Amino acid sequence: MANCQPPSANSKLQNLPNTQYQILDTLGTGYWILNTIYLITMKLFTQSLSIFLALAIVLVITNTPLDDYITVILGILIIFSIIYGIIKRRGKKDEEIFSGSALEVSGVSMILLLAIFLTGGLTSNLFFLLYFLMFGLVFLFEPATVFVLLIGLLVVFFTSISDGDLFSNLIRLGSLVFLSPISYFFGREFQRREKLADEINDKTGQIIEDAETLKSHTKNSDAIDEIEDIEKKAKELRNKE
Repeated sequence: MANCQPPSANSKLQNLPNTQYQILDTLGTGYWILNTIYLITMKLFTQSLSIFLALAIVLVITNTPLDDYITVILGILIIFSIIYGIIKRRGKKDEEIFSGSALEVSGVSMILLLAIFLTGGLTSNLFFLLYFLMFGLVFLFEPATVFVLLIGLLVVFFTSISDGDLFSNLIRLGSLVFLSPISYFFGREFQRREKLADEINDKTGQIIEDAETLKSHTKNSDAIDEIEDIEKKAKELRNKE
């Protein structure tokens, strides 16, 4: 009796015309691009939302009767931050205490801003810490979030811009506007280098894996020496990154 098994999916794909192969390849590439854009957009939205909420809370505190309790609120936030760090350290000993999550960045932002308002607002000697916050943010979040932070800071300090020397206050706010695009480009460059390092690690890892496979199937000593030399160079390149 003849074997009448239905053709497999692979055999069906092999029988497709080249045009249909190209269509499937294009659809697969398009899906990958759309999925990547979606993930980046959602990540940017989540990070921006965490910054917005932190700044909104500070704005409410500093413009309501809660302003009289900034010291208490600041103390509570610091205590919670310490407890959070201890719990995180005990739970995962190998993990860093500060990993740059949305919750952690929001907490640090609130603590810094409340400390600045507690010591004079725009005239505070701690105002310069906002520069470090801007540059630190682009290394932890998407670089574009620095502009969300900038807009939020301008809104938060707008109500107190006329307190004291108006010209000095405008200069301080202007410095934030000036530094935001610089920090953004620093963050973009950092991301580019990280992406390049990841690609190198992936490629060298594949080369090392292929080299090990070739060595296990090769008996020629000269060929093995050449493979080991390639493997050694791949490992050196990975260690440099």
